[in-house]
Amino acid sequence: ATLLLVAVGLMLGPGACLANCREEPARNCEAICDASGRNCTIRALVLLPDDNMYQASLPRVLPILKVAEQQIRAKALIPPHIDFEWLAHDTKCDASLGVIKAMDGIIKQCAQVIFGPVCDYSLAAVSRITKYFNSQGTPLISVGGSTYDFEQKKTDCNDEFYMLLRTGMLSFETISELTINVMKRHNWSHSIFYYERDGQRSVAGMHTCFLMMKSLGKQMRNENMTFAQFPLEPNLTNRTEEMRREIGNKHASE
Repeated sequence: ATLLLVAVGLMLGPGACLANCREEPARNCEAICDASGRNCTIRALVLLPDDNMYQASLPRVLPILKVAEQQIRAKALIPPHIDFEWLAHDTKCDASLGVIKAMDGIIKQCAQVIFGPVCDYSLAAVSRITKYFNSQGTPLISVGGSTYDFEQKKTDCNDEFYMLLRTGMLSFETISELTINVMKRHNWSHSIFYYERDGQRSVAGMHTCFLMMKSLGKQMRNENMTFAQFPLEPNLTNRTEEMRREIGNKHASE
């Protein structure tokens, strides 16, 4: 329900979300309300994979968005003449297809706000160009965007992910900070991390664990902590021998 209220605020509030990143005349369909101001529809594009292998999928998220709409109506948090039209598109957690589906939603269906993607690569590709969608840009709201780049400033058109609003509770940056704080508490300064490159794919798509390791490595280097990482082979059964071989004399303590 909170996400929907944020979307309504972005679209209708006194400081409505206006990017002005390019000079482009507005299309008639971009207006939320008709000339009378009584019939209003927010066309919301939902970009998620249609596959429950992912934690944020269309079959899981779309019903929640519709329940949230019912709740804010029941509480009279939005005017009754404002409707939502949910435009669901399957991105397959793919960056290129995510861009195509976003363009279809904007050009063919005149969407005014975007929910998703959540997969990091797809989110990066789409959120880089939403500031140029429609005449005033199109706000994009996502619980994804866990990597460091998504936490950078987003206050003007020169910023890479301008128009992106992240609503997730955690990021790889905060998880890295927790890990480093635990290590400092125990006076650990030398570490090696094992991970599966495609582990936790259901969370943020391809290379989730690899992207997590990049964020962790960046912060550990900033703290002058010795850091090494080793991607595990997914089909290897003897993990103990693999770890023993990699640690060896180079990483073992005296």
